[in-house]
Amino acid sequence: DNTRILDTSKVRFGAQLAAGTTVMPGASYINFNAGTTGSVMVEGRISSSAIVGDGSDVGGGASILGVLSGTDGNPISIGENTLLGANSTTGIPLGDACIVDGGISIFAGTKISISNEQIVKIKEANPEAKLTNLMRADALQGLNGIHFRQDSQTGAYIAKGSTREVKLNAELH
Repeated sequence: DNTRILDTSKVRFGAQLAAGTTVMPGASYINFNAGTTGSVMVEGRISSSAIVGDGSDVGGGASILGVLSGTDGNPISIGENTLLGANSTTGIPLGDACIVDGGISIFAGTKISISNEQIVKIKEANPEAKLTNLMRADALQGLNGIHFRQDSQTGAYIAKGSTREVKLNAELH
């Protein structure tokens, strides 16, 4: 089924890996009661109870918090075709086609700025969403097509509409 767990990676008994998942060597770790629902590239950490959707990429050093590691019992799911950049952390569920830029951490209480232009773009993928210019990240949980970034000049966390579909390298899966 082309599921690969490479040397020095760690997958605990009780983890569920779908066909086509690749767990890269190094700091890759998948805890019990966690796993994938399709072909996923794992170079980071998937904590207990976290589930990652088909076509997603958990970048090097990225961490998905679980119910035992800081989500206040909120189960975390990562949608399909979502990218967690290197050394990023998420503590909220993400929808499909989301991106969390490398090096940033998105937790339930993280304040996220959204411009009026980007509200329109995000609502295209999430017509029922109630969005304002400044929101807690947990108010955005589960929405599709959100790109979480950090403004390099102000340090503010911002959300933009993401139309980019993350695709895994077919030769590796």
